[in-house]
Amino acid sequence: MAIVVRDARDSDLGALAELEAGVAGAAGWTRAQFAEDFGRPGRLVLAAESGGQVAGHAAARLSEGEAQLLTIAVRPELGRRGVGAALLAALSERARDAGCRAITFEVSERNAPARAFYVRAGARVVGRRPKFYNDGADALLMDITL
Repeated sequence: MAIVVRDARDSDLGALAELEAGVAGAAGWTRAQFAEDFGRPGRLVLAAESGGQVAGHAAARLSEGEAQLLTIAVRPELGRRGVGAALLAALSERARDAGCRAITFEVSERNAPARAFYVRAGARVVGRRPKFYNDGADALLMDITL
């Protein structure tokens, strides 16, 4: 399965919002929120394409030497096929090129698959926000050194 990671385009907005709404644990961004970030200074919205369709996406804010990962999602039927890893690798490369030294993000302590994915990518836990999520779960603050 060939995966191409590229800048998201206006024509991707519907697919990005649909994907975000259909993935458990995703941030829940709307079409309008994605559109707002397109072209804004210091923002990066990537789309992973496979088989002619949007297979995943990632959005980040680049600021002060840090890339804050805001959302990342992969079509559930494509999980564990390298789409997430390709997105994170492309985000890392773009962030490094922009002078960032780390990618920072948070993940629910209850989201074991996401935590495992990030650890495989070299992430480490650097803090915790108690009872951050609506279900009462703590947010684990993580980072990946670039």
